[in-house]
Amino acid sequence: MFYSDEQIERANAQGITEYFRMKGYSCEREGRETHIHGFGGLKVKDSTQEYYIHSRHVGGIGLVHCLMNAFDMTFPEAVCEALNGETPSKDYAVGRKNIYAPKPVEEKKPLVIPSKSENNRRIYAYLMKERSISPAVIDELVKAGLLYQDDKGNAVFLHRRDNAPCGAEVHGTGRKKYAVGNTKYTDIEEKRILSVEPYEAEMLERVFSDTSLNFAGYVYPNEANIISDSENFRILSDLISLVSDNRYETPEIQQTVRKKLKSYKGVSQGTTDSYFQYDRGIPDKAYVFESSIDLMSFMQLYPKENNCKFVAMAGLKPTVVEDLLNKNLTVILCVDNDSAGSKFRKSFGDRCLVVTDCIKNGVKDFNELLQMRFPKRDFYKAVGDMVQWSRQVISKEREKEVRNGTHRNKSI
Repeated sequence: MFYSDEQIERANAQGITEYFRMKGYSCEREGRETHIHGFGGLKVKDSTQEYYIHSRHVGGIGLVHCLMNAFDMTFPEAVCEALNGETPSKDYAVGRKNIYAPKPVEEKKPLVIPSKSENNRRIYAYLMKERSISPAVIDELVKAGLLYQDDKGNAVFLHRRDNAPCGAEVHGTGRKKYAVGNTKYTDIEEKRILSVEPYEAEMLERVFSDTSLNFAGYVYPNEANIISDSENFRILSDLISLVSDNRYETPEIQQTVRKKLKSYKGVSQGTTDSYFQYDRGIPDKAYVFESSIDLMSFMQLYPKENNCKFVAMAGLKPTVVEDLLNKNLTVILCVDNDSAGSKFRKSFGDRCLVVTDCIKNGVKDFNELLQMRFPKRDFYKAVGDMVQWSRQVISKEREKEVRNGTHRNKSI
């Protein structure tokens, strides 16, 4: 039996964003589009009901078509889902052409794998310094041919199927920053520098960028620097104190800062339904993560895990978990400790196991857990510790020479 035109019209009358929000997915407004989390970059233009799934390089118009691509449903299954289980109309003529059938998708683009750089220095520096991942874990993936630096300095996580490349995820490695203020750094004379919190710099940008108060600066993930001249320095200092006293560090501002500082993440052209995976030993279980960074963090936190498959979905993709279950692997979910991750875990019920370490420690993901257990050392403090250690060694050697009568009066 076929669904009637009236039924299909009602199925498509639902907005795409409204459907996914009702189902519990995180929907974040980004300019004129809505980003629906969990599908590797599903973006929706609410005004036209156009959508595009960047991880699959497919798109179209309408909820029914979107459900087909997002969940690999057939056309009748997508209409049934949009109508909340409603059955086809009995009096609809069999064989009638359906004018709402999905439009042909764009021709699949050829796979393009990023070219390798001559070295991996930037990805080692980024993963070690910014993500606290050990060289041993990085070495393991590099030697397996699954991680390398491309000619733009990005980290490339290679997808393989039957020992052949079938896709790739690309992560930026640059230290993220963004500018604030209403003047250029070079135009400020007698530069005075204020070290502030990122949210304080963001508040100055929001409130005072259109005033005559001249300042410039940069915001980084954990710090910010505001530059001004002597005339405006005291005013800025007082404003920062006011901002701090009134605690403008609201969730909205935190989200704004995180969004502006978000590192580039994407997939190579031609990457579709593949995913990043690394086998250690002969796998009988699979640990499944949202990102490759969390995967590497878990490997460092639990180095004795063996005979397992480590998998990164680049989001929340039920099809990846289903594929692993179909391979008779014990699937262990290690997704983020947030509302989207919670709904994803619950959707599989007792079919999958769950690692609860992030929940128990009150952190979002395994990289946050790693950095909590192995906090970054301050660079200047580390240098100071080394200098102090070297002076102690020199002092002990001098004392030994004096005791043995071999000390010479010279500076070291």
